[in-house]
Amino acid sequence: MSKQHQILEAAIRLFVERGLQGSSMALVAKKAEVATGSVYNYFEGKEHLINECFLYVKQNEVEFLLEHYDPEASFEARFKGVYTSTIRFMLDHCSYFRFLHLYAFSPVITQETRDKLYPVFETFINLYKDAYEAGVIGSPDAPEQHLSIYGGISYLMHYYYVNQVEITDEKIESMVNFAWAALSNSKQVTEG
Repeated sequence: MSKQHQILEAAIRLFVERGLQGSSMALVAKKAEVATGSVYNYFEGKEHLINECFLYVKQNEVEFLLEHYDPEASFEARFKGVYTSTIRFMLDHCSYFRFLHLYAFSPVITQETRDKLYPVFETFINLYKDAYEAGVIGSPDAPEQHLSIYGGISYLMHYYYVNQVEITDEKIESMVNFAWAALSNSKQVTEG
């Protein structure tokens, strides 16, 4: 792992455990086992660091989703696959999930940082657009559709985490089926 990645991973854990105010650059350096000056070689300050952490986590999430994405599958299978992979990512990368849950809508994450995500998520934005054009989903607003589904899954996963509820394959399937039922158009067209 590169020094920059060590710093990002340490910062993510600290931001989750101690919050933004409780995580100094010196503490990040100590947790990453690097010199404080090394942190400043990569990041101008804490605000820059947390924005880079946000991009790093979202890019890792997209890479994970793309590894499990089949562009040739039916719309239903693609959406269910994305939701299942999203849940698996949350389970496999708990510190990332908790970081996103805490900071995704924080004002410390700049609009410039958020704008960098659009090209990263292009495959999935197009999935929503194509599904709408095919009459499979009922709304053309991909970001709102996604946030409604993702937010519900994220909140439920956080509830399970806090209450130490075992997340079984049956629970995952139930969440995914619920998400698909909420998204799909009741007058859904049949795909070939």
